[in-house]
Amino acid sequence: MSRNAAPTEPSTVSRRRVLQSAGAAGLAALAGCNTGSDGGGADSGTGDLDPVRERVEVDVDEIQTGGTVRFGLGAGIDSFDPSYSTSAPAGNAHGLVYESIITQDAAGTVYPWLARTWERMEVQDIDRSAYEPYMKSAETDENGTLVADEQIIIRDPDGGQVLTVEEAPDAVADGTYGMRYRAELHEGVTFHNGEEMTAEHVARSYEVVENSSISAQTFDSFLYAEAVDDYTVDIYGQVPDAEADNQLPTTVYPMEHIEEYPDTGADPRNDRTPIGTGPFTFESYETGERAQFSSFDDYWLDDLGLDALEWWDGADGFPTSPVVDEVVVSIVTDNATRAAALNNGEIDLTYGLASDTYGEYRSAEDFRLSVTDAGAYNFLQYPVTVSPWDDERVRRGVNQLLPRAAIAENIYNGYRNPAYVPLPEMAADEGSADYDALVEELRPQTEQDTEAATSLLREAVDDLGVETPIEATIETNTSSDRVREAELVAQVLSNTEFFEIGVETFEFTTLVQRILGPEYYQQGKIVLIGLSGTFNPGSFYDAVNSIDNFGQCCNFQRVDTPELDEIATEARYSVEAVEDPAFRGQRYDEIWRGLIEQAPNSYTVFGTNVSSLSTEYVGHNTYTFASEILPYGLHAPTDEQVAYLDRR
Repeated sequence: MSRNAAPTEPSTVSRRRVLQSAGAAGLAALAGCNTGSDGGGADSGTGDLDPVRERVEVDVDEIQTGGTVRFGLGAGIDSFDPSYSTSAPAGNAHGLVYESIITQDAAGTVYPWLARTWERMEVQDIDRSAYEPYMKSAETDENGTLVADEQIIIRDPDGGQVLTVEEAPDAVADGTYGMRYRAELHEGVTFHNGEEMTAEHVARSYEVVENSSISAQTFDSFLYAEAVDDYTVDIYGQVPDAEADNQLPTTVYPMEHIEEYPDTGADPRNDRTPIGTGPFTFESYETGERAQFSSFDDYWLDDLGLDALEWWDGADGFPTSPVVDEVVVSIVTDNATRAAALNNGEIDLTYGLASDTYGEYRSAEDFRLSVTDAGAYNFLQYPVTVSPWDDERVRRGVNQLLPRAAIAENIYNGYRNPAYVPLPEMAADEGSADYDALVEELRPQTEQDTEAATSLLREAVDDLGVETPIEATIETNTSSDRVREAELVAQVLSNTEFFEIGVETFEFTTLVQRILGPEYYQQGKIVLIGLSGTFNPGSFYDAVNSIDNFGQCCNFQRVDTPELDEIATEARYSVEAVEDPAFRGQRYDEIWRGLIEQAPNSYTVFGTNVSSLSTEYVGHNTYTFASEILPYGLHAPTDEQVAYLDRR
């Protein structure tokens, strides 16, 4: 893959803490390239690798239309608006209603979607210091962070100034920007409320993201968007960015939403109907129980046909939209209850059941499993500002006590793999110079080694004068596998002389609200949760480690690793990184080594997404990320993916 960008000079890197992008993470979520002028798919992921195991293919002549797919969701929907959600489970509802100008297949390849073409037009050799003339003075909050009423794009802490969305147009008008992409939109795309999508909708959709739950994940790269004409929009990035191709686009909203919906976003609990361009319209929601969606009669791809997708070369007769009439999402947080609903025919599909049930579904005549290697991991995040967890020796000691192999085999029945490094293999193409060598190098520091851990912990507690056992609580969600993992970790730690660890569980959405609280990091709790990242390696660093992402997914404990932030800047925002994959991989390898040394987080197991489903639901394959298991399975032309109901 080749992208052009500007080099980051040493002086620029040293200013990373002076001129900061407002955001950090690339659309990571909590889990319960150049496209060329022809607008074709650009490889942003893992090349020809298909992470779907035993992919099921459908004969288009055998597809049956109609019926209601019943999906069992193991967590509540924190918001029906993707700009106000940090939950991977909720993404399964979002993907039915909302779309973006691009889409990605299961291996991460980027394809234009609502856009007919998506093309990088130019890259300029600038860094964020170029925005200083456009900045304005800002106030600071109680933590010394610069704040403003408008969405901040770039901060200059030393100068007490910020660049906000109000100043960004002036910078662009003067030619100050890092990248410019152009999207040529399909004509005739309509929203569920009848509005026709135009370039103005795309440009103004970024207003919805301002100061939202995912603002940090958007404004780490995005600068400004403007309509060139009715169906052409230019989208600008702050600086040259190796991840811009799939990070700059956002969800596209109708004007009704942009202009009339409050800061809480589109959510029926706030009397605001979710409205998008997707293949399903929102029908109803019974809080905490179920949501219902019906097929959108005026779906744009039905009207335009697959030939409107310039990259399409699939089978004749492949459907232009999902072939079912309705989707019902039932919220059943208890794994056993959800499994019983599947067994009794009350739902057709679910994921994330207790792993000890997988063998039964694999061998059952009326059920099957769909397994995909996932871009995800489980991780422990320590209260790094609270003694004694502020000493890296304590954290490293715990890291070497963790029974990763036993967790993978005994808790997840071999459906997950030990996480000896902080990066899933799904994102390793540009995230490591040699992934296998990295694992071999770091495994001695992360594999369970009680003797080495005891030595580190003894040194730390003696130097600190800490009384043992150190008492702490691991907080996690009520997923049975996650609870068992937390209990095993607590048991292993408590079996040493150094710790007395308890476990407390919360329903997923309750846990998320709790750990995202601004004072949570001071409470001395340990969090065990899952991260569903992106195909970009930076998402697995930024989300859980960058201070810019504190209070959003997924930095709950005020983790701050400034030296590694500087390397991450080079690994993403430099010409070497975007033009030389080896350079980018080498810089990321330095980051992974540094994270194991500092150990603000411990990564336990890498995820697989495992769907359990009735054989009446034919053709389903599971997506790489848990946020899109339902919509991808229903219909994804990028992989010629479609599923249908056969209830005969």
